[in-house]
Amino acid sequence: SSMPRARFCRERIGASFGCRGAALAAAMALRPAGSCAVALLLALVGLRHAAAEGSTLPPHIASMQLNTPKPVTEAQMIEFKQDFVDVDFNHDDAMDAQEVRAHFKDGISNLELFQFFIDSDKDHTGSISLQEYVDYAAMLN
Repeated sequence: SSMPRARFCRERIGASFGCRGAALAAAMALRPAGSCAVALLLALVGLRHAAAEGSTLPPHIASMQLNTPKPVTEAQMIEFKQDFVDVDFNHDDAMDAQEVRAHFKDGISNLELFQFFIDSDKDHTGSISLQEYVDYAAMLN
C-alpha cells in the first residue's frame, strides 16, 4: 500500500530536514510509492543551497527560460536551477544516476533512485535535463 510509504517519506524527510522536508514529503504522499527520493533530493540540496548563500548560477543556466507544468515563482525557479547545478557534479547540464547516488552517498535506495528516474526522465535517455528536473520539481510544489 502507498499509505505506509507516504507516512515513511513524511517521517524520514520531515525528521531529517525540518519544515521544508516535511512539506515536500507531504507532497510526495500524492506520488507513486518509492518516489520520495526526489523529495529527499530537494530537501537535501535545498539545505545545502541555504548554507551556501551567495552561490551563483552559471550564466547559461541563469538565463534559461523554462516552461513548467504548473506556475512557480521566480524564487522557486532559481531554487530548482540551483538544486540541479548542485547535483550536476561534472557540469554537463544533465543529472545522471551516478551524480544523484554520489550526492546522497548511501542515503538513497536503488528503488528510490530508479523511481526518481522513471518519474523525471521523460525522454528515457538515462539522464535528467534541467527542463525535466524543473518539470518534476514544479509538480512537487
